[in-house]
Amino acid sequence: MAKNKLHKYERVKHLPNVTFSVFGEPGLSCTYPWYQERYKGMERILELGCGKGEYSLAFAAANPLKLYVGIDYKSHRICVGAEKALEQGLENVLFLRARIERIKEFFLEQSIHDIWLTFPDPHLKNREIKSRLSAAPFLDVYAHLLVPKGIVHLKTDNDLLYKYTWDSVKKWGGHVVAASDNIHGIDCSGIGGSDIVSTFENTALSKGLTIKYMAFTL
Repeated sequence: MAKNKLHKYERVKHLPNVTFSVFGEPGLSCTYPWYQERYKGMERILELGCGKGEYSLAFAAANPLKLYVGIDYKSHRICVGAEKALEQGLENVLFLRARIERIKEFFLEQSIHDIWLTFPDPHLKNREIKSRLSAAPFLDVYAHLLVPKGIVHLKTDNDLLYKYTWDSVKKWGGHVVAASDNIHGIDCSGIGGSDIVSTFENTALSKGLTIKYMAFTL
């Protein structure tokens, strides 16, 4: 397994649809590929903690006039998604290998239309609360990056994170615009990308867990 990850780590650095960040590297966000002339006028959507990019790939295939950027720190996971994008000829999906805490370094203010948090780590221990992707410091970053009325989407199988996000958004001063505690329930067709089921989501469903969705503005 370790050897396979190492091979992917080497491959991902040479893929044309991946930006491979290095800690402390200099650079202006306007120089990154998602701001190239070829993408001018396209809405930009981020998927944070994209893993193998299953959602980014599916969204990109369904919406060819929008640009999707999947972000993750695990090189071997990004490698899988990026290579599939190339195989499928998807030119409107890119990947960034970086820690989510650093995303302000790579994107201009008010240049992102949507942000997807797809099954983020709920960080259940009290000392880890600040690491939740819907904690106030992250909401500050999202508000900086999003265009006016831009939307953050959360998909999770964790009840605690779902409730925490609701409370965190309200306390921050944001507005929940849509929510469901079971997007695969009756009359929820199409809500929260319910027609796209990742490997992780399918595993959660097989365990009898319900998939929750929330959309909010900041």
